[in-house]
Amino acid sequence: MGILELLAAMGITALTSVKLAGHLADKLISIRIARNAADHAANLNLAVNAAKAEIEARLKQEVELRLGDAAADRLYHSEARRRLYQAVGPLRYQLLVAAAEWTNRVARIGDIDASMYDMSFNGHFLRSTAYRFLRLLTVAELIERQIAFADFAVDPDMRTLLKFKRQLGQCFSSSDVSLKHPQEDWLHQLQHVFSDTLSGLAAQMVVTDSATGIERVARFDEFQVMLDDKNRAERLHPIPALMIDFTPTSKPILWLRVLALSQLCTGLLEMHGRDLGIEVQAIDVKQMLALAKDKSISDRTTMYLEAIESFRSTLQFPESHPKSASFALNRQPDGYSALSQ
Repeated sequence: MGILELLAAMGITALTSVKLAGHLADKLISIRIARNAADHAANLNLAVNAAKAEIEARLKQEVELRLGDAAADRLYHSEARRRLYQAVGPLRYQLLVAAAEWTNRVARIGDIDASMYDMSFNGHFLRSTAYRFLRLLTVAELIERQIAFADFAVDPDMRTLLKFKRQLGQCFSSSDVSLKHPQEDWLHQLQHVFSDTLSGLAAQMVVTDSATGIERVARFDEFQVMLDDKNRAERLHPIPALMIDFTPTSKPILWLRVLALSQLCTGLLEMHGRDLGIEVQAIDVKQMLALAKDKSISDRTTMYLEAIESFRSTLQFPESHPKSASFALNRQPDGYSALSQ
């Protein structure tokens, strides 16, 4: 029996049959669509859940790795800083004291008449001035030697100590200070020191402490003994011979270098001399330049002033910011501070 006959037997007319058939077809289609949609939604939900689980697992693994790396970095940096401070801490303080003593000595040279200090080879003032320079150089050398035992990269402030030694070399060896002065003589160490000579000078000033076995800078009394021994004194050439009869007027280029190093020391103290109570005499660089009574310098005072004062900020790395300093710029009535004796 066909569907129409069935419908007729049920007393349903043809028109009604057509309408009913259409209604049933719509129902079937709706049911099929709903079922397909449900199946699709279920499959989509499974795919989403699977993707979510995969992402969560990946994120968890990445977080654990990052946390592990961070923990390892913290541990390394902590241990590295501890080793760095143990190796460099005492030398850092020695360098700051030596920087203050050098700066105060330069201020004293500028404060008093040249006839009042003895710059002969056997004169105490020459020997103590030469010692202040060599001590500063040698402490910087000892700090650099710690590269073999400590990682300076973990503390940007400590990196400036390494940079100090390089800039010290610039002060005493480069044309950045002399600026093509007519008296420049690059063949002879008359008003400068060869760059490669500086490390050798520092090596001569290093002694091994008999009690501790630790390398240190020779004391002033030990330095005096070196100078009194002709062979050992020659190993310190051109220091102190470079300073014999030195005054701002007799050796104007050397005076420029002396001033540049004083500004470098001042910059070092500004960065590291916080809360240490180190007294440093203020230096008027322009006034000090005038002491040379040199036409080439006086004609280009602005250029020399900028070149010398630039060393005060040369220790700063591009990514670092200047830090406030609490060391004292102190001018005593007699031109001395406690560290300039």
